[in-house]
Formats: sequence, structure tokens, C-alpha cells
Amino acid sequence: MEENELESEEEKDILERKEKFEKDFQKIKEMRKETPAVVDTQGLSLCIQVCDKTDRKLMKFQGLVSLMLSPQTKDNITYETTQKLIEYGLNIDNILKISEEELVEMIFKVSFHNVKAKNIKKLAEKLREEYDDDAPETLEEIVKFPGIGRKIGLLYLKECCQQVEGVAVDTHIHKIANRLKWVNNTKDPNKTSIELEKIVDKKYWESINGILVGFGQEICKSVKPLCDISCTLCDDCPYYKENIQKKKKGNKEKSKSKEKSKSKEKSKSKEKSKSKEKSKSKEKSKDKEKKGKNKKTKKIRKKKITYESDEESD
Repeated sequence: MEENELESEEEKDILERKEKFEKDFQKIKEMRKETPAVVDTQGLSLCIQVCDKTDRKLMKFQGLVSLMLSPQTKDNITYETTQKLIEYGLNIDNILKISEEELVEMIFKVSFHNVKAKNIKKLAEKLREEYDDDAPETLEEIVKFPGIGRKIGLLYLKECCQQVEGVAVDTHIHKIANRLKWVNNTKDPNKTSIELEKIVDKKYWESINGILVGFGQEICKSVKPLCDISCTLCDDCPYYKENIQKKKKGNKEKSKSKEKSKSKEKSKSKEKSKSKEKSKSKEKSKDKEKKGKNKKTKKIRKKKITYESDEESD
């Protein structure tokens, strides 16, 4: 295939995925209006709201720490832990003073707390030594810090620096984008983020995270998604057609085959019972015949005996 043909194929693929995203996203927004989620009341944007707004440097540091706590952790736990750290005194001086072990104890509810405590300590050290306590405001710079990847970097820029630089993708969005085929079977959230930026209009970049995360938390769940109960995308969802619908058909076929086998077994058992009844009736009739024959022979014998005795008396 020539280079021009390849480009036209890619453009066609992007256009098709863009149209599908637009159609699906409008339906998801309508569903989310009726479906509140944890992200709406205790999500990362809410964590940033509890940060200190009087000191911009401090607010960015607190926001970064909160975002670093979030991976693989439920929103309510991240929110609770962020508040706990802020009440303790979440600033660079205190994080530098506290031991790593003490920090682990304070954030023990979040997933991978040992690694996260280590990275938070390194963040404080690096900001103090190289950045004059002021976190950088570019994606290129911020992702150089340990424990900060593309997702956290984009969320930090959006929430703490009011810069929308891309689509922040977590496990929920990664899952949804692949289920609905907005992306072509991407293997990790970073790749999904890059692919989504090709098809998602920039006007959605700021709101897409909260809308899709909530959709993933409440409807399009990893385990037992509420497809038939709450989702209006079933007709256009490849995941539903390939997995849920096929399973249903398979289950129906299994139940039908079970019913057939049961009916066969019943008919067989009926036939067996009928044959048993027939054999029993035959045996009974044979017994009756035998009894009848025995009675006749007895009568004949009685007659013969009486006849012989009469002869003797003469």
C-alpha cells in the first residue's frame, strides 16, 4: 500500500472514531445528569479545592501531593487522606522533616503507600533544591518528577495552573475508550490519552475526565457493568455486543439444550415406566393364567377321585 493510501486510511479511521465519540459522549453526558458519582463530590478537583489558595506555591505543592496519592485509590480515600495531610500541615518544610515511616503511617489507606511516601519525599527535596519551592508549570518538566506521569501532569496543569494541555486518562477512561472503540486496542492509559486527543474536540478536554470517570464508576464498571440496567449505548457498544450479548445468547442456548435434555430424560423415564408397567401387567396376566390352570387341574383331580371312590363302593 502506498504512503498516500495509508494516510487516507488513517484519516478515514480518525474521522469514523471522531464521529462515534461525539455521538457516544452526548449520550454519556445525558446519563451522567441522572447518575451522580463519587468523583462529583470527592474527586481530584475537590481535593484541590481544600488546598491553600492564599499561597500559590503551597497550593501547587499540596495539589501535586494529592494527585500523587490518587493512582489505584478510590476518590473518597484520596480526599480523606489529602484532608488529613493538610490538617497536619502539608508543606515542603514538614514533609522534609517527617520520616518516611511516619509519612507511610499517615497515608497508609492509599494503595502503594510505601512507594508514594518515598515519591512525595523526593518531590519536596527536588522542589527545595532545584525549583525554589515552586513546581514547574509545563508538562515536559513536571513529568520528570518521580511518581508523576502524563495523567497526573495534565490534571495538575488543569486543576492547579488553569492550563488545559490534553486529555487526562485514568483506568476508567482507558477502559471506556477501548470498550466503545474510540481507540484501537491501546495497551496503556498514556497511549489512550494521545489517541483520544486526535479525535476529541478541545472544547471537551476540560470536562471529559470528570464525566467519563463518573460513568466508569457508576455504570460502565470493570466488573459487572450495568449495560442493560442503566446504559443507553448498548446498540452502539462493541463490548456489549461481543461479550454481554453473546453470553446471553449462549446462556439461552444452554438453557434450551438443558430443557431438551430434561424433556428427553422425562420421555425416556416415561417410556421406561410404561415398559415396566407393561411387563408387570404381562407378569400378572401370566400369574392369573397359571392360577386358572392350577384350579382347573385341581377340579379335574377332585372329579376323578370321587368317580373312582364311587366305583369301589359298588
